[in-house]
Amino acid sequence: MPRLPYADSCRQLQQMELLDPGDIPALPDRPPRHDDETPGVSFFRTELAEIKLEHLTLPHTFISRSEIRDASFHDTDLAGSVANWNDFIRVDFTGADLSRTDLRACLFERVRFTGAVLADADLRYCGFKHCDFTGADLTNARLTQKAGAALHLTPEQQGMVDWQSEEGEEPAGG
Repeated sequence: MPRLPYADSCRQLQQMELLDPGDIPALPDRPPRHDDETPGVSFFRTELAEIKLEHLTLPHTFISRSEIRDASFHDTDLAGSVANWNDFIRVDFTGADLSRTDLRACLFERVRFTGAVLADADLRYCGFKHCDFTGADLTNARLTQKAGAALHLTPEQQGMVDWQSEEGEEPAGG
């Protein structure tokens, strides 16, 4: 199934009452920040539970201080998004595009990244419990050696990662 274009993806979110009805939010031309006045598609202090957000095109989405539980983003484009300070519990990112996404300071528990693209993603300050990275593209993904030790990555995936010895700067909005 092909991904829906951005405007159709936003209309689907409106139908699910996850976005206000009316105009489609403008697609930002850069990754969103916590202090943006018009961040585009945004979820702040929200619970997204038992929901399917599959085959959507939602690059540069802002997700912060939220709990995402029993959700599927199967084959969804979230490239260049910012998703900091969240709890992802039993979430399916199979085939999702998370390239260039800032995922710092998140808890990932029982999350499937099977076949996901995490190229240039930032995964520092994260905790991982029982996550599946089978076939995930981790080219230049930033990950600490400490967090990576708990992951079951292939030797090829380990060679792709931009290993960090320290967590670095905390994400903004904390």
